[in-house]
Amino acid sequence: MANLEENNFNKVWEKSDKAFNYLKELHSSLPLLSDLNSDLTDIKAEAKRYQKFDDVIILGTGGSSLGGQAILALRERETPRIHFLDNIDAHTFNKTLKGIDPKKTGVIAISKSGNTAETLMQLLTCFDLWQDLSLKDHFLIVSENADNAIREIAKKHNLPCLDHPKDIGGRFSAFTVVGMLPAFIAGIDAEAFRKGAQETLDMLRASTLQYCAPLIGAALQIAFYKQGINQSVLFVYSDRLKLLSNWFCQLWAESIGKKGPDDKGIGTTPISALGAVDQHSQLQLYLAGPRDKFFTFVTLENQYPLKALSLEGFDHRAIMSLNGKTMGELMIAEQKATIDTMRTQKCPLRQLQIKKLDATNLGALMMHFMLETIATAYLLEVDPFNQPAVEEGKILALQYLQQAAA
Repeated sequence: MANLEENNFNKVWEKSDKAFNYLKELHSSLPLLSDLNSDLTDIKAEAKRYQKFDDVIILGTGGSSLGGQAILALRERETPRIHFLDNIDAHTFNKTLKGIDPKKTGVIAISKSGNTAETLMQLLTCFDLWQDLSLKDHFLIVSENADNAIREIAKKHNLPCLDHPKDIGGRFSAFTVVGMLPAFIAGIDAEAFRKGAQETLDMLRASTLQYCAPLIGAALQIAFYKQGINQSVLFVYSDRLKLLSNWFCQLWAESIGKKGPDDKGIGTTPISALGAVDQHSQLQLYLAGPRDKFFTFVTLENQYPLKALSLEGFDHRAIMSLNGKTMGELMIAEQKATIDTMRTQKCPLRQLQIKKLDATNLGALMMHFMLETIATAYLLEVDPFNQPAVEEGKILALQYLQQAAA
C-alpha cells in the first residue's frame, strides 16, 4: 500500500470515538437501521400481484432506481421481465414501450418526494398506452404519504400506493420498499437481503472502536484524502456487481461531496470499474497516471463453476495455458494479479472478498458501504443525508421547460 502519513491518520482517528458513537446512535434512531421487517405484508402483496404480469416497468431515477437495480443483478428467474427506466431519453422509453403488451404489463412509479419531474413525465407519458385499460390494475405509486404531485395523480386515477419512509433518502432506501418490492417480484430472497444488512448492524453493535470496519474504512480514505488522494475507485470482479458499483457512486457522491465547515468544497470522486474488462481500459491510467486514487476491490472467493477446458492439437502457449482451466479460475488469477501489481506499485487499496454472491452477502455489503459513507461524512463534518447543491439545477430545468412551452 502507498505510504500513509501517520500524522494524517492520527488526526482523523482523534475524532473516531465520536463518529463511532454517532454510528451506534444512528443504528437505533432510524427505520433504515432499526426496524427492517415491519412493512413486508403490504410489499409482498403487491409483489405477488405484479408477478402475474409478463413485464414490469419500474419508473424512477437516482436512488429510486439504482438500489433496486443492484439487488436484481442476483435474479435467476426470467419472468416477469423487469425494465428499469431511470432516464428521460425518449428513444429508449419508446423502444421499451413498443416491446411490451400493455395488457400484460405492470408499471411501478417510485419518487420519494413525489415531485421528481423526470418520474412525473415518465408516468404521465405511460398513461397514453394504457388509456383503454383500467389504470389501477396496472399502476402502483411509491412515494411519501404527503401532499405531492404524484399522490395527486394517484388520487385522480384511483391508483394504489405504497409509502416511502419520509426519513430515509433515496440513496439510502435499498432496504425499504424501493429495493424490496422489485426483489420480491423477481423472486429474490429479499428477507435474506435484509438479514445480511442486519448482520452488518449486529457487528457494528458488538464491535469495539478499533475493530469497527466501516469506521476504519472511512478514516483510511480521509487520511489519504489529506494526502491528495481525491478519487475513490470501486473495482468489482463480477458482472453482477457492476450495478452495485453504480449504486455506490451515487451513495458516495451525493453524501460526501459538500461544502465543508470552512465553506470550501470537499469530498472524493467515486469511480466505477469492472474486472476484468477495465483492466483493458482503465488500468494503464491507474498504474502509470496520477497517484490520486484509493482503490476498493470487491472480489469473489468462488466464481461460477463452468466446465474446465480440455484442449488438444494446439501448440501456441497462450492457448495451452488455458488447458484444464475454467473461466472462473482465469478471473481469480486476473483479479489477484491486478491487486498484487497495484500493491507492488504502492497504490493505496483494500480488498473486500465475498465467499458467495447471494442476497445475504449483498445486503451485508451494501449496509457496510452505507455505514462507511455516513462515517466518512461525519468525519468530514458534512451532512450525508442532503444534497443542497443540485436544487438550483432542478429549479432552472423547470423554468427552461416553461419558457420553451411559451
